[in-house]
Amino acid sequence: MSPKVPAAISLIVLAFAAIASVVTGGVSAAREARPADSPVPAPAVVDLYRTRCAACHGAELQGVGGPPLAGPRFQAKWTGRPVGELEAAIAEMPQGAPRSLAPQDYRGLLGLILTANGYRPGDKVLTTAAAAANEKAASPEGLTVSGGAAPVVEALPLPAAPRTLGAASGNAGAEARLLAPLDADWPIYNRDYKGQRFSRLARITPANAGRLAPQCIFQTGEVGSFQTSPLVQDGRLYLTTPNGTYAIDAKTCRKIWEYAYVPQGAEGSANSRGAALYEGKIIRGAPDGHLYALDAETGKLLWDVWVADGRRGYALSAAVVAFGGKVYTGQAGGDRGATGRIHAFDANTGKLVWTFETIPTGNAPGAETWGGGQSVGGGGSWTSITIDPATRRLYVPVGNPGSDLDGSMRPGDNLYTNSVVVLDADTGKLDWYVQQVAHDEHDWNTAAPPVLYEIGARRYMAVATKGGWLFIYDRDTHRLISRSEITTHLNETAAPTADGVHICPGTLGGAEWNGPAFDPVTRRLYVNSVDWCATFIRQPPGGHSTFGGSVRFDPIEGAGGWLRAFDAADGKALWANRMDAPMIAGVTPTAGGVVFTGSANGDFLALDARTGAVLYRFNTGGAVGGGVTTYAVDGRQYVAAASGNASRTIWKTRGAATIVVFGLPQETRQ
Repeated sequence: MSPKVPAAISLIVLAFAAIASVVTGGVSAAREARPADSPVPAPAVVDLYRTRCAACHGAELQGVGGPPLAGPRFQAKWTGRPVGELEAAIAEMPQGAPRSLAPQDYRGLLGLILTANGYRPGDKVLTTAAAAANEKAASPEGLTVSGGAAPVVEALPLPAAPRTLGAASGNAGAEARLLAPLDADWPIYNRDYKGQRFSRLARITPANAGRLAPQCIFQTGEVGSFQTSPLVQDGRLYLTTPNGTYAIDAKTCRKIWEYAYVPQGAEGSANSRGAALYEGKIIRGAPDGHLYALDAETGKLLWDVWVADGRRGYALSAAVVAFGGKVYTGQAGGDRGATGRIHAFDANTGKLVWTFETIPTGNAPGAETWGGGQSVGGGGSWTSITIDPATRRLYVPVGNPGSDLDGSMRPGDNLYTNSVVVLDADTGKLDWYVQQVAHDEHDWNTAAPPVLYEIGARRYMAVATKGGWLFIYDRDTHRLISRSEITTHLNETAAPTADGVHICPGTLGGAEWNGPAFDPVTRRLYVNSVDWCATFIRQPPGGHSTFGGSVRFDPIEGAGGWLRAFDAADGKALWANRMDAPMIAGVTPTAGGVVFTGSANGDFLALDARTGAVLYRFNTGGAVGGGVTTYAVDGRQYVAAASGNASRTIWKTRGAATIVVFGLPQETRQ
């Protein structure tokens, strides 16, 4: 299920190859035969691309482990930005050897990419009328596209009316069982509606965790983003890739069914963090902005609704959550100029019930905090939502404002970005909110779902952010109880400048899409984080990039991560384990006194919950970027890790999407 690419891209590459005189032989021979300042002949550029770029970006520029270099998703990111920014980005490649090619080679690759996307040669800003015409030809029915410096897509009102095909044949994920999950199951993204991720299973303990071993492996055969959190109920495990959904036997890893979604338009970003199991259905979002439901028993498509337009940068990457007959999801894409929204749909039909705008406009409360800068976008919600079933309230994490690094475009606090907003589950009306970062200029999203818990009579909410802090609030007074550091901080109050400022954490630091977990036995919070700094460079005055500048990351080889434990009542730090790779996976504490997680270098980890000592380590062969799920089948406890979150450009990780299931040998199940 590799990304679909217009066949015309192959013709564009061939056309580019034909615009210069034909040169035979390899790239190195061509380089030796020409002066240093001479242009690279087109066939040699194509050869250069295929030998140095295609492994990450695809033979037809469609993207594999790295992002696509042609098509609507690429154009949504780059159209309207200075061509120099694209040229600088290309010069940072190939992976592991930036700026290692000759200058004329980089110019040749730039020309190839410009040609493939229909950008006009000689422009200082990436501009195309041809791209707009091409998009119109490929647009879904009912859409028109107008040209200009940045193509403007005029669409039918979205979300659209759903396409309903049938009803579920079973009742897997019945709400009564989601409200009180069996110990053996993991039926929700964070196991329970409150997002605690705590399992009452206790067969794996600090005494025997060192004897864990892989029990079975399921390989999807896909390469790319793999950030799913597996769901398990009644011995069946469900997982997602960007466009694939699978059901497998949770004990043997035998595939039961597979559904391959075919994108119906441009994809905003190729991610999927999971699905909702609800009343006989598997419900999930797609990178092209569609939301759809499958029969949990058979994998058959039941309904499909087009929620948001991928050509505008939107995607549905979060693991949706279902409750009270509705399914809830947010729209991602704030970094690409998209505007965030939270939607509720009927779980049986896909019909829209309500929408909440994360960026208020007009006379809506909070609109005054933007200084008229709402049009730049932002406020995306790209991870799951936490629910308090007793109060019927949604706790929604909201991401950064746009443009990310240029605050001059949006003076004010920019509500409700970088916040947790609490909404009525039935009506979508705002109940209350808390903002973690006002007027963010560092891309420090409140990205991960918050966790809700009680200690005694007091009700708490904890949320970790990309800014590198763990916040604990009182859910009744809405007051901040504590703010605890979860990663390195340097120049954190400095705004980006034209010359660049070195800041920690960078835009990919702190807590990413997996947030804190709560252990009611030890009354502790456990949270992963990324320790990775970057240099923030603000765009020139008058710039119009939706990102507002650029970021130069420190070498990934020096990036690390943390797994930390805190007192859940007051945020006091209890222990910290420094890891040699970014920690972006889910954290799973258990009643057995063991915490499970994984690292970006591929390690599956079991740690002592009280001390943080590593009890077991196994390299899965691919970055662990999704959830780590524990469950039981026939009385035996298993742990499933999502391995193979491949990113050839940012995280520089490899692997293929694989579920690795661990367990104790039968004789040590004591």
